[in-house]
Amino acid sequence: MFLQSVIHRVFGPYQQFGALPFRWGPNGSLKVMLVTTRGRKRWMIPKGWPIPGLEPHESAAREAFEEAGLVGYVDPKTIGSFRYNKRLGPRQVRCTVEVFQLHVDHQRAHWLEKGERETRWFSAKKAASLVSEPDLKKILLNFYPSRHSSDEAEIRSTS
Repeated sequence: MFLQSVIHRVFGPYQQFGALPFRWGPNGSLKVMLVTTRGRKRWMIPKGWPIPGLEPHESAAREAFEEAGLVGYVDPKTIGSFRYNKRLGPRQVRCTVEVFQLHVDHQRAHWLEKGERETRWFSAKKAASLVSEPDLKKILLNFYPSRHSSDEAEIRSTS
């Protein structure tokens, strides 16, 4: 509980970090990955609570690795944020998610939450039609990353 209270003082009570995983298709088309939530099986980007010792963009990349087995390059600059209601036991809380783009290099064959979630690549427009959160829809509809960025920070899995 002490650690959670420290995280709340630094980032706010219900702050999370998420990754928007993307890749370029063989025909040059942009694809983004969504994962299903564990409980209600809704489509969402990989996201989670701050991880002690990691920067926000690193936490986002770690969530993408744990939830979808993704390894790639995460940009340390946020591309936007959205809010959603999260169930915590018997109550709901309003969470804010800061989003970081993750240029996917590959997806592992096995990962921590593989049996708990579905992963799928979509066009950004199709992905926007599948998520419920209005601000996440806007992020997806306006997302078009550069094909080359010298500002990307490499995040590798530790497993």
